Amino acid sequence: MSKRIWQHPEVPAGETTVSWRGVGQLEDTPEFRSWMEREFPQGVAEMENEEDAEVSRRSFLKLMGASTALAGFGMAACRRPESYIVPYNKAPEWVIPGKATYYASSMPRSGGAAPLVVTTFEGRPTKVAPNMLHPDMTGTDAFVQASILDLYSPSRSRKVLNNAKASSRAEFEKVLAGLAADGSAKVGFVFGNDDSPTRSRLVKELAAKYSGAKFYAYEALEGNAAKVLGAGNKLAADYAVADRILSLDSDFLCLDGHGPTASFFNRRKPEGAGYDKKADPASMNRLYVVESTFSMTGGMADHRLRVAPSLVLKIAAQIARGLGVGQASNIEAVTDEKHLQWVNAVVADLQASGGKSLVLAGSRLPEAVQVLALAINEKLGNIGEGKPLKVVRTEAQGLGDFTALTADLNGGAIDTLFLLTPANPVFDAPADSKFPEALAKAKTVIHLGPRTDATAHASTWHVPATHYLESWSDARTINGVYTIVQPMILPLYNECASELEILAALLTADGKLVTGETSDGKPSPAYDAVRATFEIVGGKGIEPWKKLLRDGYHAGTSYEVVEATVPAAPVAAPAAASGVEVVFVTDGSVYDGRWIDNGWLQEAPDPVSKLSWDNAALIAPETAKNLGVYQDIVKLETERASRAPEGDDEGGKRTAPMIKVSVNGAELELPVMIAFGQAENTIVIPLGYGQGFDKEDKFNRNASGKTPADHVGQVGVNSGFNAYPLRTAATSYFASGATVVKTGKRYPVALVQEHFGMYGRALAREISTMTDEKKGNFDEQLHNVAKQGNDGHAPPNISLYKQENKKGQALLSDPLHQWGMTIDLSACMGCNACLVACQAENNIPIVGKEQLAKGREMHWIRMDRYYAIDSENTFDPGSPTLVPQPVACVQCESAPCETVCPVNATVHTEDGLNAMAYNRCIGTRYCANNCPYKARRFNFFDYNKRNPLVAHNLYKGPFGEKQVGTAPHLQRNPNVSVRMRGVMEKCTYCVQRLKDAKIRQKRGQKQEALLAGKPSADSEVTTNTLRIAVDSVKVACQEACPAGGIEFGNLLDGDKSVMVRAKGSERNYDLLNYIGTKPRTSYLARVKNPNPAMPDAKWVGKATIHMH
Repeated sequence: MSKRIWQHPEVPAGETTVSWRGVGQLEDTPEFRSWMEREFPQGVAEMENEEDAEVSRRSFLKLMGASTALAGFGMAACRRPESYIVPYNKAPEWVIPGKATYYASSMPRSGGAAPLVVTTFEGRPTKVAPNMLHPDMTGTDAFVQASILDLYSPSRSRKVLNNAKASSRAEFEKVLAGLAADGSAKVGFVFGNDDSPTRSRLVKELAAKYSGAKFYAYEALEGNAAKVLGAGNKLAADYAVADRILSLDSDFLCLDGHGPTASFFNRRKPEGAGYDKKADPASMNRLYVVESTFSMTGGMADHRLRVAPSLVLKIAAQIARGLGVGQASNIEAVTDEKHLQWVNAVVADLQASGGKSLVLAGSRLPEAVQVLALAINEKLGNIGEGKPLKVVRTEAQGLGDFTALTADLNGGAIDTLFLLTPANPVFDAPADSKFPEALAKAKTVIHLGPRTDATAHASTWHVPATHYLESWSDARTINGVYTIVQPMILPLYNECASELEILAALLTADGKLVTGETSDGKPSPAYDAVRATFEIVGGKGIEPWKKLLRDGYHAGTSYEVVEATVPAAPVAAPAAASGVEVVFVTDGSVYDGRWIDNGWLQEAPDPVSKLSWDNAALIAPETAKNLGVYQDIVKLETERASRAPEGDDEGGKRTAPMIKVSVNGAELELPVMIAFGQAENTIVIPLGYGQGFDKEDKFNRNASGKTPADHVGQVGVNSGFNAYPLRTAATSYFASGATVVKTGKRYPVALVQEHFGMYGRALAREISTMTDEKKGNFDEQLHNVAKQGNDGHAPPNISLYKQENKKGQALLSDPLHQWGMTIDLSACMGCNACLVACQAENNIPIVGKEQLAKGREMHWIRMDRYYAIDSENTFDPGSPTLVPQPVACVQCESAPCETVCPVNATVHTEDGLNAMAYNRCIGTRYCANNCPYKARRFNFFDYNKRNPLVAHNLYKGPFGEKQVGTAPHLQRNPNVSVRMRGVMEKCTYCVQRLKDAKIRQKRGQKQEALLAGKPSADSEVTTNTLRIAVDSVKVACQEACPAGGIEFGNLLDGDKSVMVRAKGSERNYDLLNYIGTKPRTSYLARVKNPNPAMPDAKWVGKATIHMH
């Protein structure tokens, strides 16, 4: 069946700009066109079994007959389970059932803590949001938003283990007691790269008590910058004062942060952060990026140079030489003419910036690149107080690195080792370090962690770790502001302990481990330790402490700025690279592997590859053609390939060709996919996957026996391929000399990039600050944003139905509130923070890889990703522009979905929302078929009730494994309905927050009347008193966005509202405006700020301005 076809004009002859979402659309194959015309994606609407590709009429009748026969079997006299609402015996202070309570806290993490406000219901944390009052407010990312799911994860470790077998806390405490009594014990401690003042204080006390104590820091993807800056020092960037930024393979906007990113994106908005001035391109910054594959930062670049990783050092050295930096003298000069043109233009622009530029090197780049980046910044005058870059001293002084740790283990300097790092070194350490063998030389290894991973199984003792929402601690943010970590709830499991509680136990005479669960109503020792630290940092007394708990931070406690010391000696020339280069990258879903058991992150598609639940080898189209897999991948993205391996019943799941990569004496078989904009002859492999496999795995990925299923939880089992064995200490960033061959095998993947594709042209629009030969200067391009694509020549929509009153408002409209939203593509990098925040706020379930592959994902926000390039681009035809575009229900005023629902389940509210009445919905899916934005999601199964991660569980109906009552249900937002099978759902503009704000506004009027001595019934009710304060309501996606790219508000507030001012920008346009749906959500076109001296300048920002 075909879906509703909107009659879109054909592409004009001679148009040179090409835009596409995937290789199938780029090739415009017949399969892709057929796929786009289907009512629903192939596999979504079909019912399948193992014998048939689709269930036949005969099979359907057999199933119905069996179900009728079973209807009464074992079901007689069944009753609905009874449950009771039990009142408090003694009600907790401030807790009102059904009303949220908010607390300030923070999430400790490498690079700087994330300051948060945590939403709780009856003491149960359900959502985290950025603390907007914090001086280092950085927004949040997908990891922060998803972190709350780990609190309730069924895969959390719950029991103390001894040699991977169940033990007890009492037995473990005997070990601590022995250590506490032996001041000469050779004990080692391994921490993560998060910065805790209390931990640093306790480390000094431990060093004083234990004469043989040694302390280390380890992260799997730790950087080389510390080797240049000195131990305990780091870089802190201020993007607000940087006019020109050069990234040397540094994803500083997402996975490699150096400072709050909102300040960078504020400089990407020509109207200013508040959209309160005329668009001025001179106020914008300019971003140059050198990298091998697209990162989130690379997607935002004004100029991007794709090079193999071995060439990044050469490019950096060429720029350094151009600026007169002597440390580059040993590095071979760049000889490629196009690269030289690009470098020379960058040098001139950096010199002209006058100390307002910034050069950042990726944290894992070789030490030579770190030296050159620091030397360039010093040469340009970029370093110092008030400058774009500072070197600061952290609390983490005197900690050894991984090399020292391995040497001390091998040398017998450590008898007892405490592994307190969030990393998993047995799994993710460099292959040539032979860390498991070194670890075995310690007499006792004590591991603290939230999962029983590979390191837990290799340790003598494993202690389950508390979540940061269950424990007291403190942390420093990215600029060093002292921030509190306070618990929202007691540990869910009795035997959990925190890092500070273990350190505090070792400082006692008897080694008694006291936790929040066992402290007999008294505060945990971690509380006492944090309180003692704060008395040093913020002063004694109860009032400063109360203020800290209320605000979440203590002002005036930023890191000390130290002088940058740049090594003067020329950097050494690297060994020559040869053959195919393998690049190891941090993964946007599992990071280094620590998030592999988080279902929200696993199901969130990779921002660039659009792959979920797995990793794959990414290669450029030219490399794919050379390997002979290009056409296979075209088929992968346009049709359902043959089911493989034989006998697999995962119908609808597409399969990717597999390759074997051999490098550094190791080999790995994994699926391969095309990555546009990637350097040729490179293979990019995301890290962190392949941690555990069970009997359901048909690819024998646990052939070595090192990755059994019990090393990972139910979410992460059978997920992806482990690339860590390919890395060595010397090749942790990339390895050259790899060989690649096709295996002839295929692997099922969940690829979502073509799901819910929209018709239309110039959907994600952009313009340039540089004059175009045909479209004029910046002002003319700005004026014509709304005319790009089909909007430039489609006639206006004229309705015969009168929909507005004399004031231009919709009939029966609310005179107080009319909601609207803007999404600024200049401030969107596609990081998935909004997608995961929406999932957390609105009780959106995960569906698992099998259902996701069939196009049955439930995310209310779809993060589209578009590539675009001008066919006349002669500088680098293989390097397109990347533009992400989040799409949810746009709340049409003339909504096509409303007119086709036979039961009136989707209706229009007086304040402009396109609302869903879940209890009316009968699941016809007519609304989804009629939605041109493809924003509706259908519950094909009871995802919230049946566990979708158990193989084939969803198809077992009432006989399947239930997950009702398990810990993840404690995360649910009680103000949002949990939907069931057969119900359609979509974005609601967080209607529960709107209703709550309206109620609070009315309650406030009553309270004012009572305070004035009047009965609440006598309070004066006017438009001004009942209207919600301007911009006081924030929806979940807007709140989470680290770039400030989403604005939401009341259209009736006028220019007082940031959202209304954004809609007044000439960059504002409606998606698919020409079909007349009148969406309340609109978009602001992305603005690129090219350097006119660049060889590719005339094609930058021109992806859509020529589209008709």
